[in-house]
Amino acid sequence: MEGLQLIVKNEHPDMKNVINIHSDSVFVQSQISISGSKNVINIEPALNFHKLFIELRGNNKKVTIKKSKKNINGLQIKSIRGNSQTIFIDNDFGCGGVNIQMNDGDEHLHIGRDCLFSWDIKIRTSDGHSIIDLETNRAFNTPKDVKIGNHCWICEGVNIMKGSEIPDNSVVGAFALVTKKFETQNVVIAGFPAKIVRNNVNWDRRRATEYNDQFNIS
Repeated sequence: MEGLQLIVKNEHPDMKNVINIHSDSVFVQSQISISGSKNVINIEPALNFHKLFIELRGNNKKVTIKKSKKNINGLQIKSIRGNSQTIFIDNDFGCGGVNIQMNDGDEHLHIGRDCLFSWDIKIRTSDGHSIIDLETNRAFNTPKDVKIGNHCWICEGVNIMKGSEIPDNSVVGAFALVTKKFETQNVVIAGFPAKIVRNNVNWDRRRATEYNDQFNIS
């Protein structure tokens, strides 16, 4: 497919990978690289995929990107350790630049419908290395799922860490560090670490002045 480089290595002949890419998908400077077996990638068309990069190493991993009317720019998905991670991105996702890393166990990432992500956003479901309790000799920083609800706007430079949950119709302010589960919908989340700074809100893709002009009809 034009604009997309596909690399598959170390595939077991009896455990093939499954790659389903809709024929209407448009790619620019994009790459999918798989090393392993029984991985599944499903990509439905977006307005445009620009510099999409997916790298999977291991087995039984699944990436789903549903149909979108928006541009998906600079989406990087890396799962280079562990097995059985899943990433699901629902309909009408759009972004300027997102880096997703899932590098431990069977973590799951879910991004809901109609989400708008700015650029320089990072999502992590694990730490990548162990922090060990010397009394028990056990690592306590185990991986955790991340869930982002429907119609969420994630602003520039946000870091979303393992175990985070962002509820429907929420806004996460620029450069916030999200480290936990939030349950109340229709909020603004901001800060380092992030907390709820405003309740009872929603957001719209139109500029603020453009949105307000609809109520100034003479």
